[in-house]
Amino acid sequence: MTLALTGTGVMSGVAVGPAHLLIRSELEIQEYQVPDDAREQEVERFQSALGEARRHLQALADRLRRTAGSGAEEIIRTHLHMLDDAVIADDTESTILEQGCNAEWALQMQLEHIVAEFRSLDDEYIRSREEDVIQVVRLLQRTLSEAAEAGDAHESSLKLNGTIVVARELTPGDVALLSEQEVAGLVVARGSAHSHSAILARSLRLPMIVGIPSALRILQENEPLILDGHYGAVFATDDETIQRHYHQKQRKSRRYRLSLDQYREHDCITRDGIKVELQANAERGDEIAEALNCGIQAVGLYRSEFLFTQDQLPDEETQYGYYRKAVEHAGGKPVTIRTLDLGADKAWGPARQLISGSNPALGLRALRLCLRQPEMFREQLRAILRASADGPVRVLIPMLTHPAEMQSVRRILAQCREELDKRGQAYDSNLPVGGMIEVPAAAMAIDHFSESLDFLSLGTNDLIQYLLAADRVDDQVAHLYNPLHPAVIRLLGDALQSAAECGVPMAVCGELAGDARYTRLLLALGLRVFSMHPSYLLEVKRTIIETDVSVARQHLDSLPEQPDNLSPEQWLARLNGKLH
Repeated sequence: MTLALTGTGVMSGVAVGPAHLLIRSELEIQEYQVPDDAREQEVERFQSALGEARRHLQALADRLRRTAGSGAEEIIRTHLHMLDDAVIADDTESTILEQGCNAEWALQMQLEHIVAEFRSLDDEYIRSREEDVIQVVRLLQRTLSEAAEAGDAHESSLKLNGTIVVARELTPGDVALLSEQEVAGLVVARGSAHSHSAILARSLRLPMIVGIPSALRILQENEPLILDGHYGAVFATDDETIQRHYHQKQRKSRRYRLSLDQYREHDCITRDGIKVELQANAERGDEIAEALNCGIQAVGLYRSEFLFTQDQLPDEETQYGYYRKAVEHAGGKPVTIRTLDLGADKAWGPARQLISGSNPALGLRALRLCLRQPEMFREQLRAILRASADGPVRVLIPMLTHPAEMQSVRRILAQCREELDKRGQAYDSNLPVGGMIEVPAAAMAIDHFSESLDFLSLGTNDLIQYLLAADRVDDQVAHLYNPLHPAVIRLLGDALQSAAECGVPMAVCGELAGDARYTRLLLALGLRVFSMHPSYLLEVKRTIIETDVSVARQHLDSLPEQPDNLSPEQWLARLNGKLH
């Protein structure tokens, strides 16, 4: 007998193995009074737990930086920096000292207060951060209660290698640790394909299906399972024919991964002779080296935010040192350095003090923040200009909304050049300046920006989120975040066409560029420059080489009609030759 459960596949992939039900024991938080003369000691106990939690997350982030790249590490660092948030750290200490309660209960009171504030807000973006806060507080409470999270949640003493873990919910830390134990796949009752945990699973190439509420109730320990990420299906079966079929699919998938190596030296040209440029998103030297090994033409996005998440804001010399190293690693390939893109969920440490407003996603972030902090902005621009003397550098301005913003940027750049001239410091006087198009208003007004920009880069993550008013990491609305929405496809196509008519080269640097499922669609829309994480380069390169753009355009023209009553997802599968 075969039982099939369906949910949402986080990424394509097959996992075959016995089920392991990961049932997290409920943490009981008890209140007790601390004598007056022991309150300082209780604060020290809390501080010790903070230190232990920091070490746990720091070690996890460091491992992920090496094994899964900066995107995976960044997710863990979101939790790491939350530990230093005044609402969690300082206010908990004050509660212990003023009310004389134990640290676990002080944390619980803070958590209830924070959650109540989140749930009183209308803004979905702010409310979606509630899950992260709960996870961080629970980590601290488990550390305080000596119920070590690794032992309770991840059962590290058990051999989980090759199992398919079934859980009610998983934090990003859970996903990382389970990956280290070499589990075969993950089935989660709650969650969305755009949650932080799902994004991390994709980075780790770990098959995962979310949104199967009945999974823990129906599936049994050690029951043979098959996870099909492409279809979002979990099969509980001991049928040898079905298992043999999926083992064959696994082997085919492994061969496919190995076959990608042959494309490292290939020119990136479509079947009908169209040359396409591949670039890489990076923030470390090893990522640049990996990308060069795949045959990139440039670093299309070099992030600078990590410099601003340290204990203190970086000065000009610190920034120049990092940018110069990136230029050296690139070995003569252009490096596109994005100016500070802080805001929304990227505001940690001292940089957090720069962010204000009730809705960071729509408030003071990225370029808006930089124009409000002109001296900080000038420091960064001077450092980028100086690095341009060491090799080809381009500067990329994030989150443009109004053409007047670029006029302000140009004025500040001119001031920076004058300051460097007075110092006698070298720079490239023809430094190319580009803009990120991630606000729908900017995407619909490319012609108004073209005169002041040398190149453009579409940031599809924010562009789609703003266009559809749906946060892709909010479980409640993530199903609305759909790159195949007609408005998204129309806006992307119009923006690419407008850029071409204005003679300004445009790249796509969001997650869409690194997802091979959308490569042919983007080619049909007119995209000729893709920038992505190095781990996706070869798969996208292969798809480009195997694509006839003229045929893809014919499929694109048929999308509004949805022939044969195809859904947009089925149409995409047909475009990719996977649906006949």
